[in-house]
Amino acid sequence: MKLPSMPFGKLSLFNIGVVSRRRKWAIPTMVGLLTVLFFAWAHLVQPQAIMRMSNLVFDSFQKQYPREFNPDVPVRIIDIDDESIRRIGQWPWPRTVLAKLNTRLADAGAAVVAYDVLFSETDRTSPENMVSVLQNNPDAKSHFDEILTLRSHDEIFAESFQQTRVVNGLFLINRPTLTEPQSQAGFAMIGDSPVNSVPEFHGVLHAIPPLEATAEGAGSVSFQPDKSDGVVRTAPLISRIGDRIYPSLALEALRTVQGATTYQIRSSNASYEAQSVSSDNIEVKAIRVGDFEIPTTANGSLNVYFTQPPHPERYIPAWKILSDSPSDFGWEENIMGHIVFIGTGAEGLKDIVQTPFRGGEPGVLVHAQATEQILTGDYLYRPFYASSLEFYLIVILGIILTLTLPRLKAIRGGIVILLIGNGIFWGSNFAFKEFHYLLDPVYPLLAMLTCYVFVMLTSYYMAESERARVRGAFNLYLSPEMVQQVSENPALLKLGGQEQEISILFLDIRSFSRISESMRPQDITTFLNKFLTPMTNILQAHDATIDKYIGDAIVAFWNAPIAVPEHQKCAARAVLQMQLELAALNAKYRDQKEIRWPDTVSIGIGINTGICCVGNLGSEQRFSYSMIGDAANLASRIEGLTKQYRVASLFGSETANAVPDFAFLEADKVYVVGREAPETIYLLAGDDKLALTAEFKAYQKNHMIFLEQYRNQHWDEALQGLETLREQSAPYDLHKYYFAMEERIAQYKKSPPEKNWGGAYRSNEK
Repeated sequence: MKLPSMPFGKLSLFNIGVVSRRRKWAIPTMVGLLTVLFFAWAHLVQPQAIMRMSNLVFDSFQKQYPREFNPDVPVRIIDIDDESIRRIGQWPWPRTVLAKLNTRLADAGAAVVAYDVLFSETDRTSPENMVSVLQNNPDAKSHFDEILTLRSHDEIFAESFQQTRVVNGLFLINRPTLTEPQSQAGFAMIGDSPVNSVPEFHGVLHAIPPLEATAEGAGSVSFQPDKSDGVVRTAPLISRIGDRIYPSLALEALRTVQGATTYQIRSSNASYEAQSVSSDNIEVKAIRVGDFEIPTTANGSLNVYFTQPPHPERYIPAWKILSDSPSDFGWEENIMGHIVFIGTGAEGLKDIVQTPFRGGEPGVLVHAQATEQILTGDYLYRPFYASSLEFYLIVILGIILTLTLPRLKAIRGGIVILLIGNGIFWGSNFAFKEFHYLLDPVYPLLAMLTCYVFVMLTSYYMAESERARVRGAFNLYLSPEMVQQVSENPALLKLGGQEQEISILFLDIRSFSRISESMRPQDITTFLNKFLTPMTNILQAHDATIDKYIGDAIVAFWNAPIAVPEHQKCAARAVLQMQLELAALNAKYRDQKEIRWPDTVSIGIGINTGICCVGNLGSEQRFSYSMIGDAANLASRIEGLTKQYRVASLFGSETANAVPDFAFLEADKVYVVGREAPETIYLLAGDDKLALTAEFKAYQKNHMIFLEQYRNQHWDEALQGLETLREQSAPYDLHKYYFAMEERIAQYKKSPPEKNWGGAYRSNEK
């Protein structure tokens, strides 16, 4: 049977290809460019969802290459931990206890003592406060005069501040407060003031006047965790209330230990370093305190470079210092000349934060780690060119890929994306490892991946549209059966039909869209001729009526218009011979150059038997001898199932039951789309001769045992039987079916079927 590329009016298969070629490239290119524009815009506005992905990538880099902990760096934490609470008592402790702690730290030679603790109220256990508490206790009133002669705990605590340098904690809040402390250091601006970029608060909780007056400084203990996941990744070094700037606890501790009196804030217009592409404000670039110049984010925060937890040598429990024999624990050498942070790590004291490494870390740890990395110079940098580099990567790579991808196959395009994406990701990883640079790979990677997906989906849609036009052109051919019947009986030219039991076949070439994508229309025509001709010959040799060709598909049926005895058996024999013929065609044309032939052509065949309306169907202008009915719809659905079960053919129960002497195997029970009741579908392993062999009978028995275990949800036993069947299935070419069922079982083990599952699979694909 020859299927020439004949013109239909002014339209031919060749013309279809030429006309659509421009559209095939132009529309995907336009979609790709729109994707590039979207991500370029997203990089400017920095949406939270993408920022979180970027943060997670940098978190993974920190975990892969954490900052190395150096025990010689003079920073330690005095931890008010659970054991300290148990030994000394409920928190907050009397200020006399803290005075004792202060004194012992001073005696040990602490360079600075910084409190990650608020002293915004007087000591509740101080004598004057105890009198108020006991005012209504008649037994205590006689002792009031004696109690009032005792010194205030806050006064005792304030005196201990004079023994060493002390920095109090401030807590910035978003509601106005009556008083605001004066900073004990000045701020000098290098460049224009970046105050509008600095995090703003409206009030502050600070130490009571006696403690404020005797301390060397005060610093903010507030953090700003990431809004998307609550992780602390940065430590604000400066914050503000109005135009008044406050340093962080870590920054103030560094200033105090050096005896500096001024902070220098360098803004973005004070150097060659450009502002972020996404900001119109003057930004903070660096803060100098004493001998240290600290690179910051745009709002004056430090990207904290964490060490791999835990490092218990960083901590000294408070109870050891406050014990009756503190020298027994040998902690003094870890205090001499050190910056000492005092904070609460006990459960329930609420000063707990989540870091990129883990949650449940005391907030004081962030202050200590920030101070360590400033002292060692281990900074995480965001180079001045980083934002521009990311932006231009999005735009330039996006445009290149948009112009290239429509001309590539999906696999080749995927390889290109994979190679470039790996280069970007590992380049960012290398920059972090070697230079501690924060170069964000997420925006370029997302832009590339989304561009690839959208361009390929659009290209696929265009290919499918072209395929539909090609199929429509082939469908214009009149069938030989129609011509023959019309010539013999002109009365058949009226519309209508009669009900008849028939066996219906649907055949489709697998992945025809991918095959046709790489061929010219003329090559598609030649390929289909070489495929359809032998398949048609086999069908006609087994008394089939060819209903139609729909592009790469064949629709045929038996038992009409001429009665065919045992038409179910004829259909089964035809399927077996078609599968053998396909193997021969693949072997014949695979290596020759005259005909464009894919490496391996695969097909799916669905067979079903039932009552249909058979006759001349169509319009008065054009019609063909065809059939219609539920049995035909089911045959089409069964053909679609062959891909899911990875087999070349499947049969409905009406067909298989009518041929009991052939080597059929029950494949599954399936709810196909559009039907309420499940249909049992069958595999055809061979003809009646194979069915009589002892090997097949044993194989068939084991197969039924496997299905019984599967339907009883005995997954492990089913898998064991499946493995044996797969090894035995080579003569019948059914090993891929068992792989499909293995994946099905794995899916059911993860997500079991409903309670009253009857063993039938619900297919959602046509």
